[in-house]
Amino acid sequence: MIDPTRIFKAFQASKERTLYSSLHPMTKFIIFLSFLVIPLLRDDIISQVSIFVLQMPIMACSKTAKRIGESIRGSSLFLLMIITLNFIFIRDLFYSVAMGMRLMNLLVASAILMATTNPIEIGDILSMIKVPYYITFAFVIALRFVPVLARDVENIVAAQRSRGMRIATDGFLKKAKSLIPLLIPMIIISIRRSQQLSEALEVRAFGSGKRSFYFSYKWTYVDFCFIVYVIICWIITVRGLFFL
Repeated sequence: MIDPTRIFKAFQASKERTLYSSLHPMTKFIIFLSFLVIPLLRDDIISQVSIFVLQMPIMACSKTAKRIGESIRGSSLFLLMIITLNFIFIRDLFYSVAMGMRLMNLLVASAILMATTNPIEIGDILSMIKVPYYITFAFVIALRFVPVLARDVENIVAAQRSRGMRIATDGFLKKAKSLIPLLIPMIIISIRRSQQLSEALEVRAFGSGKRSFYFSYKWTYVDFCFIVYVIICWIITVRGLFFL
């Protein structure tokens, strides 16, 4: 059975140290932005498959292939819906599949960043590019809620199933209706967590002064190698865009 909650698993930061997770946060951010833009430049299926292949070495270095596979499986219904809607309105099967592949490539790029980067590092990245701290803080808190939300969903599903709730599997609408009992507990838990967060910020006098940074980051030759790889990917994409 396809479990939609699987999509959250790849977005949970892993504590395992890998070659990719040890990179400078800005390097990972550059790679993320590159593979967020590159799929948007091409709309043919060959290019989208090629972009997915170009991301495979990064998945290998970050050891996220299994988790990303589960996330893709969890989002397969949504990807299928995108392909179907494109085919209905455009009547081009290859273009429709390419749009599904494009969304999958964006999902992979986002999952690699989220799985290998601590939310604090992401906040430091935004601070490096001079984003106001209150915006950075809000963004980091939103990211930190992703794994918490995933665990809450799993716990609520387990609790509701123990009470006899069954998630329908014989139709999209029936399955959507069977998930309605999960909404109210999720809303209540989210409100409670927001209240706890606001109290914690007030106790720590958030916003009373300029923030200082505890960690400092250094560039290494490994960062240089990954940046060169991204430049090569850009060259391949641009050449294909203008010469094919």
